[in-house]
Amino acid sequence: MSIKNQRDFWAGILFAAFGIFFIVTAQENELGTAERMGPAYFPTLLGGCLALLGTVCAVKGLFFAGDSPDGGRVTRFNWKVLGLVLGGIVLFCLLLDLTGFVIALAVMITVCSAASEEFRAKEVIALIVILAALCWVVFVYLLGMTIPVIPAFLVK
Repeated sequence: MSIKNQRDFWAGILFAAFGIFFIVTAQENELGTAERMGPAYFPTLLGGCLALLGTVCAVKGLFFAGDSPDGGRVTRFNWKVLGLVLGGIVLFCLLLDLTGFVIALAVMITVCSAASEEFRAKEVIALIVILAALCWVVFVYLLGMTIPVIPAFLVK
């Protein structure tokens, strides 16, 4: 038996493995019931959903070819993309207290956008403005989170 779509198959295996991992590690706590949920209830439920999704995805990869031009073959791993995306997130975490929410978000979006081959400065600037406004409304205004929005030295 051959795998028709390697990407779907291996992604499904990865999802199922993570789901099973979360189910197993959540069992250290009390499960509870649907009426009175314990600390393991929600992670077990999500892990089960992830494992089910992964199984469906892996089975689909076994029997159905991919729509992509390469037929769903697994290609060489792109470490640059992973490094830029994770680096952007790390920079956001490091800059949040120092520079404030808006600048840290702008840096993260710029670095993460550089991972794409379709990087366009105008689109990135528009994305920064829209996401900064949206995140400010949601986190600061609606949820009342006390995070620095602008650098501390500009406030004084």
